Amino acid sequence: MQKLNNIDGGKPFDWGKTSQDYAKYRDIYPEIFYQKIADRGLCVKGQKVLDIGTGTGVLPRNMHRFGADWTGTDISPNQIEQAVQLAQAENMDITFLPCPAEEIDFPENTFDVVTACQCIWYPDHKILAPKLAKVLKKGGKFLILYMAWLPYEDKIAARS
Repeated sequence: MQKLNNIDGGKPFDWGKTSQDYAKYRDIYPEIFYQKIADRGLCVKGQKVLDIGTGTGVLPRNMHRFGADWTGTDISPNQIEQAVQLAQAENMDITFLPCPAEEIDFPENTFDVVTACQCIWYPDHKILAPKLAKVLKKGGKFLILYMAWLPYEDKIAARS
């Protein structure tokens, strides 16, 4: 369970309790979202990518066709279980590991790109930042993906 006072009104939540519904309904991003990532030369063939807070693997599963070697981690074992099932159903070779973002433990210089899609506000940034610096290759990219629809929730959404 996670409880963050500045998110969801400070109410604790357990993503694992909703994993099946999350797997069924969460794939909400438009095709152009994924294409724009690839058009920028990110998460494509020849790159190793780590997706923290992967949930049911929405980002790695939708980006798989661009050829990157994906690893997804999530704090919820139930979410990871759904990610594995969904990837296997589509014959996708994606590694999924149950692990909080702050506890990732990969060798130095492992990944070309690290992604955080709709989850960057959850991890403890003071713990996460040095871990990302360690696992990213020199010149690697940390890609924060965030969609906000409601103008009262986000200044960027309000201006668009």
